[in-house]
Amino acid sequence: MLNRFSKLLEVVRNSLFLRNLGKMITGTGVAHLIGLAVIPLIVRFYSPDQIGLYASYLSLIAIIQSFASLRYEYATLIPGNQIAANNITALSVFFAALVSSLVLFALLVGKQQILGWLNLEAIGSFILFLPFSVFSYAVVVILWMSHNRIKQYGYIAKGKITASGSTGSIQVIMGWLAISPVGLLIGKIAGDLLAAIYLLVNRFQHVENPLKGVSVRRMKAMAKRYRYFPYWNAPDALSAALSANIPTLVIITFFSEATAGFYAIAIKVLFVPIQVISTSVYQVFSQRISEKYARKEVLTSFFTKSVLLFAGAGLIPFIILFVYSPSLFSWLLGPQYEASGRFVQLLIPFFYVSFVLTPFNYITLMLNRQRDAFFIGMVYLLLRVLAMGVGVWFNDISLLLILYSLVGVLVSLGILAWYWQLVSKADGNR
Repeated sequence: MLNRFSKLLEVVRNSLFLRNLGKMITGTGVAHLIGLAVIPLIVRFYSPDQIGLYASYLSLIAIIQSFASLRYEYATLIPGNQIAANNITALSVFFAALVSSLVLFALLVGKQQILGWLNLEAIGSFILFLPFSVFSYAVVVILWMSHNRIKQYGYIAKGKITASGSTGSIQVIMGWLAISPVGLLIGKIAGDLLAAIYLLVNRFQHVENPLKGVSVRRMKAMAKRYRYFPYWNAPDALSAALSANIPTLVIITFFSEATAGFYAIAIKVLFVPIQVISTSVYQVFSQRISEKYARKEVLTSFFTKSVLLFAGAGLIPFIILFVYSPSLFSWLLGPQYEASGRFVQLLIPFFYVSFVLTPFNYITLMLNRQRDAFFIGMVYLLLRVLAMGVGVWFNDISLLLILYSLVGVLVSLGILAWYWQLVSKADGNR
């Protein structure tokens, strides 16, 4: 037994993939622990209604940010030279700034109408923070991909810790000073801004100049070369963001702000860390499989082993959460938040499948199947909207979440099978 354990440790030490993965998960794990640690204080200083409004604001950020850069940053790993990658990064920041400016203009012109459509009148003029939030978070994601190309996983992890730590601490301080609900918004903006500054400063000081070789001519060339990202991947990302964030907006519109708050806490405690870990694996997996693909190595076995490893790692924790979520939320946050625990139970099957699937979404980008992914995403979104519509029709939040989760499980399993088919076909064509 000891001999096998020693061999396992040796494999981990010698595996660049596992070492990089360890860096990412360690950093994101710390960031998640910080986020979890402040939740008992957040629910003390902010009401469920205020948390629900903030969750709706976060949903708007996620939806707009999903296409703000036209997804050009996800092409960063593809070019063979760093100058081309630098121009892709600059191009991504340009479009993020442009889209954020358009959002600001729309809010200045029609703020009241937009707030009315979204049933967010309680946010008031604080909605004007939205474009700044979108831009800050978009820049963070762009810099993650820029650092990912040069395998600077430590900086990515520290950037996530910076974002989580500053966001949580500022939100708690603002709540303690009774500056709410704007304290939640200010914390989010400051956290993303500080993370972006940290990543940018470290890139200039310790790695290389990210503006090296950047020019308008080269940016135009990159925009043309990778035009399939805005054509197909950006709409696909938008449909995925809508699919993931519409529940919050639907709940606050057709049920109540407090119910949206309970749902937001459920997502914060479980789904957000799942996405954080999955995104960490995504960044390492995407870089590793890109190398294998460029070297014409076999992809199918690597993909299969990665899926089985991730599925096995998550199984027991998800079973435990399914059994104990209501009592756990009630004990940690107070009796009223037992509702959040019940929501988690209803969503656990989807959470688990999403946990397994997310790291492998890069396959469609690598194999240039964005168009197919877009149409699948649109069908996915339509099915989820229909599922939520049934819950709204019967005025039953539990039914809404059950159907939403069920659709997510079935479609995600189908997508995972499709990914396996894609990598198998890629192996067969070489």
